[in-house]
Amino acid sequence: MESSLSEVVATLVGGRVRLVMDEQVTDLHQNWLRDMSEEPGQIEPTNRQRLFTPLDIPSDLSCTSCDLRDDVLVVNFSDGHRASYPLTRLLRALGWLADPEERPDPEPWDRPFEPFPYVDWSGIGWSEIEQDTPSVVAMIDALSRHGFVILRGTPTELGTVRRIANRLGYLVPTNFGDIFDVRAEPRPADLAYTAIELVAHTDLPYRRPVPGIQLLHCLSNDSPGGDSTLVDGLAAAEALAAVDPQAHAALASTEVIYRYDIGSDTVVGRGLTLEYDQFGRFRQVRLNPKLDSPVVRDGQDLDAFYRGRRWLVEWLNDSAHKVTFRLELGDVMFMDNHRILHGRTAFDTGSGFRHLQGCYIEHDGPDTIHRLAVRRG
Repeated sequence: MESSLSEVVATLVGGRVRLVMDEQVTDLHQNWLRDMSEEPGQIEPTNRQRLFTPLDIPSDLSCTSCDLRDDVLVVNFSDGHRASYPLTRLLRALGWLADPEERPDPEPWDRPFEPFPYVDWSGIGWSEIEQDTPSVVAMIDALSRHGFVILRGTPTELGTVRRIANRLGYLVPTNFGDIFDVRAEPRPADLAYTAIELVAHTDLPYRRPVPGIQLLHCLSNDSPGGDSTLVDGLAAAEALAAVDPQAHAALASTEVIYRYDIGSDTVVGRGLTLEYDQFGRFRQVRLNPKLDSPVVRDGQDLDAFYRGRRWLVEWLNDSAHKVTFRLELGDVMFMDNHRILHGRTAFDTGSGFRHLQGCYIEHDGPDTIHRLAVRRG
């Protein structure tokens, strides 16, 4: 990092600061730099929010001078403001240097792998985050890389999953409540509350927004069958794009209606089976064949959509691509509901009892914990 910083050159070009590092060149917009100022009086020191608005800045703002001093960029502006920027801060904002607070990038996987991402709850517990940084970072890193992680050895009392959710994120209530019980019921409100096999799917694609992370806490699992399955939707999307680009494009562009309707409760949402942002980055998979239907539009041929959907379902439920394992008493499965599809094998309710308690949290909880843990070293 030090050698890279020493090679950075800053010059003033047309009222903007031009930064050059190796073969990378960019002209920093004057308003972008001005907004990043953290000089006294520019931000509230506790919450770091700006104390000025865009209307407080002249519309003809420009940079009048710049200077690099000991890896700090000093800039004077035409409105009389003077600001100093640590070079590492600017380079991380530009993406020229890695941000150590960012969670690891996803690592697509298309087959069972070792070691399995287990994390011992005893290294996390109910203590404050400062006391268990290594275990928490290891857990969140595994969740980021693989899309799931299993906590082992948690307490087995009812309601424990709520405490764990509040310990590691922010609980998200849904139409199934803030906490829900997954067990076979005589009048199931969802196929999850039966004993039949569940093929790979994402949860609640009809909700706005779709919950980000699901937790399932094992309270009992002594029925024959009932093994859990997980498979990577990111890897599946990449595989489909390689073998059938037209079908992949159809799944990324055809609007789908997702509908949950049991008469007394109806939730309807719209989205894409495969969602990417405007820069082509994978954002989410919504695949739940029991409740999805593409929107029919005049002149649109759905052949490519249904071909791609069928291909995904076949790939995702191929044993060669998924992991199959058994949740043990006290295990808590964390899975990224925007990436990982889950399922289970059928189980026998006449020979035992299977009871999982679940809930949802959003990604910003683990993300915040990870950033603070890195800051504490």
